[in-house]
Amino acid sequence: MTTELFAGLLTALDVVALYCVLPKIRFPLILAIWTGLLHMIFPLLGFLAGEWVTSFIVEGGRYISSILLFLTGAHLVLHQQKPTTLLIPPILLAVVVSIDTFSVSLSFGMLQLQKWLFIVNAGFFALIFSYIALKSKVIKGPILTRISGVCLMIMGLLTLLNK
Repeated sequence: MTTELFAGLLTALDVVALYCVLPKIRFPLILAIWTGLLHMIFPLLGFLAGEWVTSFIVEGGRYISSILLFLTGAHLVLHQQKPTTLLIPPILLAVVVSIDTFSVSLSFGMLQLQKWLFIVNAGFFALIFSYIALKSKVIKGPILTRISGVCLMIMGLLTLLNK
């Protein structure tokens, strides 16, 4: 249970880093709700794909999972984005921010975590973190993105080392 809670929290952390650099959003609660929902839908799809792949790849799944988590984390650590004016509708922005949860949850599906516990946690934390990041003027900068990335990289390495 703690693994699913921790995984859901980590999956939603990148939202804080990405939404903190946005200019003022007109409807932050709507964007946060969409982000929370999409942080449940994409992981569900990833979970289902991960479970399906697991049925075909028993031993190699651990390696694939580890690599996906590590590469997603490395992307977060290395990616830098400058704040700009946004003309993107909230739903499209929520999709863009949430689509990476598919690959992360693909890894978690391969690890056969408790699907619904992880999905509810990922959506809940994404909703809360999105809203806080969109409304807060205190939380700013790429450090949160790097922290999220390092956490995913650590999870990838632990997945690889854990038998």
